[in-house]
Amino acid sequence: MLRTGELQKEHSLKTNRREWPRALSVRQEDFNLALLGKVIVIFVFLGTILVPILWLSGIPLLQNIAVFGWDVGRAICSYTDHSLTIAGLPLMVCTRCFGVGCGLLTAGLLYFYTPLIKNHLPNRRLYLAAGLAACFVPWFIDSGLERLGLWQTNHLLMLPTGFLGGFAFALIPLTFWPRSLED
Repeated sequence: MLRTGELQKEHSLKTNRREWPRALSVRQEDFNLALLGKVIVIFVFLGTILVPILWLSGIPLLQNIAVFGWDVGRAICSYTDHSLTIAGLPLMVCTRCFGVGCGLLTAGLLYFYTPLIKNHLPNRRLYLAAGLAACFVPWFIDSGLERLGLWQTNHLLMLPTGFLGGFAFALIPLTFWPRSLED
């Protein structure tokens, strides 16, 4: 027996059905924030690596895209002189920001596709928030001491501190969103 509203929903599904194959259609319910977040993280991670490669291609159009990428990198990151290089050309962001992209990508992959993170999260949100905040401490110490002129950082410190920060940043929404008991 159909409940109230289900008959109307079933009728609208029958009348709005398209003849397109499912693989070729994109519906509004297919789009969500998780998908948008995954696309952004992959773009941030792959974009930083692709910028020097696009420049090295020698194709003017791709070199213009690379120049745009470096401009975007300078707008995002003020430390682009501390960047890893590919064939002598810097990535579009500093090593720490590249570490953030790696941490975001790793946390997203581990959270959505493996039980490694979901099964080990603390039940209390306060404990989760404290653990995530602790992941930012090395970043604050490293970058703060360098900005004060008391410390000279290098790639070996910037990459892991950025990775921890990016990993924690990807999990911050879990402190605000309700989780089901079966997660």
